[in-house]
Amino acid sequence: MKRKWMGETMKNKQRKKSSKTISEDKILVKGYRAFEKSDMSNRLFAFLTDVCVMLLPISIWNILFLAIFGSIVSIAGIKIISIIIGVLLLISILLFNNFIYTQTKGQSYGKKIFGLRVITKTGKVAMQRRLLMRELIGFDIPFLILLYFTNMLGVVAYWFINGLVVFFEPKHRSIIDFIMGTKVVTYDPSAIVPQSEPVKQTVKPKPQQPVKIMKEPETTIDLHIHSNFSANGSNNVEEIFQIAKEKGLKTISITDLDSAKSIAIAQRMSALYHINYVPGIEINAELYGKRIRVLGYFVDYPHELYHQIENDALINEKQASIERVRKFENIIGLKVPVEKLLANNRFQRIPGEMIAEYVLNRAEYKDSPLLQPYLSGSKAMNPYHEMAKDFFAYGKLCYVPVKYPEIQDVLDVIHLTNGIAIIAHPGKLMENDPGLMEQVLHMDIDGLEVFHPSHTKDDIAKLLKIAMDRKLFVSAGSDFYREDRGERIGKTNCPKDAEKIVEMFVKARG
Repeated sequence: MKRKWMGETMKNKQRKKSSKTISEDKILVKGYRAFEKSDMSNRLFAFLTDVCVMLLPISIWNILFLAIFGSIVSIAGIKIISIIIGVLLLISILLFNNFIYTQTKGQSYGKKIFGLRVITKTGKVAMQRRLLMRELIGFDIPFLILLYFTNMLGVVAYWFINGLVVFFEPKHRSIIDFIMGTKVVTYDPSAIVPQSEPVKQTVKPKPQQPVKIMKEPETTIDLHIHSNFSANGSNNVEEIFQIAKEKGLKTISITDLDSAKSIAIAQRMSALYHINYVPGIEINAELYGKRIRVLGYFVDYPHELYHQIENDALINEKQASIERVRKFENIIGLKVPVEKLLANNRFQRIPGEMIAEYVLNRAEYKDSPLLQPYLSGSKAMNPYHEMAKDFFAYGKLCYVPVKYPEIQDVLDVIHLTNGIAIIAHPGKLMENDPGLMEQVLHMDIDGLEVFHPSHTKDDIAKLLKIAMDRKLFVSAGSDFYREDRGERIGKTNCPKDAEKIVEMFVKARG
């Protein structure tokens, strides 16, 4: 998926009304309080203060007239000074308040004085780009256009209409808030409620039962399962519900990779098997060339953006597969029929193990010196895996990176479709690239998959602290694809006494 289509598509889509995603308790923990009609006067005065700041260069005119009357400045100099004032006014309108907004993460000069702040509609700190676009589209550009064509009459009319929307809208959001997915709240840093110690204690694994956490599921929640709508997934949707029922799971989410096709089927199975189901998808993304997977929950899955995600993923996988085969052909000196490997290939994906299986089982390749270690040598015990590791793994001769969308685009898609964005299995990222992990944490994410089979107890403790400190949702998932790889539905490394923290996320949408 290309960043270009993402940006253009999202700018043209009207943002849908979202249900409440974060409890009032969580808002209070951050020092926020929902905006009420009693706060309307503060919002008006904050707005007027910002207008005064924006129009500050006009006050130079008063000084100029005094200078003219005092014969300090000649009338001939008015034209030059007028141009200077105009430039200063333009800079003030387009840059000054915007700079303050982005530096304070949602507080203009007026909002800071009167205790207000702009955040996302889900209760998160708004990213700088979103704040900048909110000010430019909702305030600065309309002001300049209306002032040019209608003088102040059009500007005042626009402000009045916007004020009516804010006054009568139940959550007191302005027109631009609907477009950008933001809202204004009251903000008092001194009212931030520190997290309580009992919450931290409930998620600590019991020292006398470490084996249970790593072996069989102690939780009734698994929010990261793949069906056969994912490449490498082996079970269909109903089979997953059957297994979940046998294991006593109460809540599951099927999060297929770059595909939302399982959601409609899973919703029907949920009623049939009496298991709570959370609509989900896992999306490949990248940041500075590194792949990061993002889980989207409660998304409006029929949205056309998810069809585009799946189509682009198939195209990118196919292009990478073809290039992967071509590189291998150049090394081995023999042709590999890429069209044959792609035929009836549902995911248009030719991984290294598929290439290895093909060439190691055909007579025309058996004389190649490069293949001998995998046919009868030291690596013949597990030849497909060994050959894939030697030729197609990261940094090897036939390695081909797959193009993925930028992570910010993926986060925007999830939020645009009223979803909650969770970073999948972040333990490896935290360990291998802590700098990149820190950048991800400063993005518009909503939570972390703290409990995952690949996470050690130390990983879980660190991730849990990060989630608690940053007031992020906590999720748990098995990342199940197939049982013949030793994976098990419900095996999330989440102890029973941590279930309530995960349930807070499950109940985020009521």
